[in-house]
Amino acid sequence: MNSETVTASLLRLKALLGPKGYHDDPDDLAPWLVDWRGVFHGAARALLSPANVSEVAAIVSIAREAGLPIVPQGGNTGMVGGATPSPSGDSVLLSLRRMNAIRSIDETSGIAVAEAGVILGNLHDAALAKGMRFPLSLGAKGSATIGGLVSTNAGGTQVLRFGTMRKLVLGVEAVLPDGSIYDGLAALKKDNRGYDLTQLLIGAEGTLGVVTAASLRIVPAIGDRAVGWVGVESPQAALRLLRWRGPVRRSDRKFRKSCRAIPWTSCCGTFPERAHRFKRAAHGMCLSSMFRLVGAVPRSRSFWAGR
Repeated sequence: MNSETVTASLLRLKALLGPKGYHDDPDDLAPWLVDWRGVFHGAARALLSPANVSEVAAIVSIAREAGLPIVPQGGNTGMVGGATPSPSGDSVLLSLRRMNAIRSIDETSGIAVAEAGVILGNLHDAALAKGMRFPLSLGAKGSATIGGLVSTNAGGTQVLRFGTMRKLVLGVEAVLPDGSIYDGLAALKKDNRGYDLTQLLIGAEGTLGVVTAASLRIVPAIGDRAVGWVGVESPQAALRLLRWRGPVRRSDRKFRKSCRAIPWTSCCGTFPERAHRFKRAAHGMCLSSMFRLVGAVPRSRSFWAGR
């Protein structure tokens, strides 16, 4: 890279983004130059925070002309250093946190369109306000962003039921390496217009393009739930429990062979007054909606559902 060319490009980027979108002060950059665990440390020439997809496209075009490396970064909650720039300091950080608009939530079609900087927890709240929910959730939902989740194909706590992010993304908007904008947000059930770039961009971690927005599948919010803590004797028993589709009743020997459960008063922990409600709600319910936590418990603490 020619130093004069790089300097000129940085000045162009500064003029494009203004004081809200361009930061090169070491104190402003410091929190974003280290990964979530504090293991990986890097350096960067500047932190770029565009406000819209047009600015992202302009950034990519300018950086491409100058040969300036770009490191896209979401909520910086990753644990493998993928969003941390190299220690060389040759690159610029591209943060999409300012692009945080939820463009639409359609409960009829079950589709939400969110920009890359939308925090996962905020999407949960917005969907719930319309009687819907976005089923992917994880511990970092208060800081993880949609763009990062798409780019890393995140899984979350309900991956067995709903799949990874790849199963929940219906379309994406992205800026490609040449600076062009790919608009694939139309969530068509059948789309044979060409290569499926959406699936290529999911999990690519910014190497094939920068995801700026996504169309996401949302589902009806949970009206109510009952939780049981079930202990099993082996992984095979846990698998039988996971696959169970019948009702749970006192006389069900097949269920009793599959698992041993802790008494409902223990399940409710410090809320014993709620135990009778759990028992009444759980009796005869489908196991897939009843049992949320599965783990091993000592055989001496044997109990069975419906007591």
